[in-house]
Amino acid sequence: MRRRTFGTLAASAALTAAAPRLAASQPRRGGDAVVAIVQPPPSLDAQITTAQAARDITLHIYETLYARDENARPVPELATGVTVSGDGKTYVFPIRDGVKFHNGKPLDSADVVASLERYRKIGGSAALLAAVDTVRASGTHEVTITLKSVQSTFLDNLSSPRAPIAIYPASEAAKPANQIEFIGTGPFRFVEYKPDSHVKIARYDGYSPNPGATGRDGFAGKKEALLDTVTFRFMTEAGPRNAALEAGEVHLVESVDGPVAKRMGANKSYTVYKALPFGFQVIKFNHAFGVTGDVNFRLAVQSALDMEEIMSLSFPDIYQMDGAWVYPGSPFHTSQGTERYNKTDAAAAKALLAKSAYKGEELTFITDPLRSDVDTATMVQEQLKAIGVTVKISVADWPTVSKIGFTPTGWHFWTHGFGIEPYEGPASVMAPWVGGASQQKADAEVDRLYAALNAELDETKRKAIFAQFQARFYEQAIAMKAGNYGNFQVATARLKGFTPYRIPRMWGVWLDQA
Repeated sequence: MRRRTFGTLAASAALTAAAPRLAASQPRRGGDAVVAIVQPPPSLDAQITTAQAARDITLHIYETLYARDENARPVPELATGVTVSGDGKTYVFPIRDGVKFHNGKPLDSADVVASLERYRKIGGSAALLAAVDTVRASGTHEVTITLKSVQSTFLDNLSSPRAPIAIYPASEAAKPANQIEFIGTGPFRFVEYKPDSHVKIARYDGYSPNPGATGRDGFAGKKEALLDTVTFRFMTEAGPRNAALEAGEVHLVESVDGPVAKRMGANKSYTVYKALPFGFQVIKFNHAFGVTGDVNFRLAVQSALDMEEIMSLSFPDIYQMDGAWVYPGSPFHTSQGTERYNKTDAAAAKALLAKSAYKGEELTFITDPLRSDVDTATMVQEQLKAIGVTVKISVADWPTVSKIGFTPTGWHFWTHGFGIEPYEGPASVMAPWVGGASQQKADAEVDRLYAALNAELDETKRKAIFAQFQARFYEQAIAMKAGNYGNFQVATARLKGFTPYRIPRMWGVWLDQA
């Protein structure tokens, strides 16, 4: 075996956190914090759901072998490191000794093996482990994973928070989906779940922190639980969320819009946090249906759109103009192809349109009711009208829209956010387009580049492959990126030590005395 370093495998995605008032008090134990989140989780069985609302909660309860640091790089969590064979196909993970589950059972390799095997069968993103051939306990605190073929992104996959590969007690890992007891090794333990109201968690006093960690670090690092309890209240309407904060019923609101953030930021009773980038807005073409399958038409649209106008309307006060398909700061961030980004050239657009198969027919733009998505669709509709393209907007709930959007007929355009994909790295950004899954018609070059990225262990060469992928997207207008958007969060000024991230992390956080 030889040891290899994986410090820069994942795309860097640090969030810009802005808080106008710094914590002046000293950390203290105690207190019961309430967080208002925008949706109820579909499940607290962390392995089986990719929902953001579930991650908000479950990543406080469960831990993984590897996690992501503040810049989204994979780092050891329940593992102490990894040794990789010379052929790149065998990974040996020493497991931390002395870690206990919330039921008091010591963590050992049997728990890890059972959890990984369960995920391979029913995990919400089971494809993350598709390259695995075997998983076995090679010692009481050692697990060996053998891959079918080299996969450069394996540690990225293992540490993905999308549907976390959470480690459960072996007895729970033997159970079907949604039938487990919610037992993990994290800094908080499960207390109660009322589906129409809230989830409550409490500090786990038997928690074993990572001895190699020195402070808060993404989903990894030092996870010091200071609060006695945290209650996540499900509040789908913005008005009641904001009112609850102002009434002192909640201490943190997961998401507020720009005007509310501005108003509350002027009041010293609150602290406004700014997380940017948090996602980016994607405008998709259906390559299998009508004129959007014509590259000249797609290039005409790409040339016509004023992306800054779209972003300034859809995400006022919290957007960033950037044409790269990963976040700024990522080692894979590149300008390749972006000379075509935000071109806003009506003459070029009309010339390309004249060469296309478009004959004046009405095209369908599908979207869910989220204000930013509807605003994006509306701006595209107006801007394309200026070059002679007629677009009809069709709004439906997310389940309906997503069902239509993954079929080859019934739509020409579709917009929504990409958040977790660019955070996880280039492979996650590329994967939705492989085999034509998102554009409904495969692009052989995209498929080739994705396979090449997964097989290439040299990071410099992987960067070049991703740059080719991004250039291909612009050259063929496979889909369009409008820009990066962020997220405002507001807390009572009593809440100290908070830093925004992909979830509202409540470790390292405390409440000042009222």
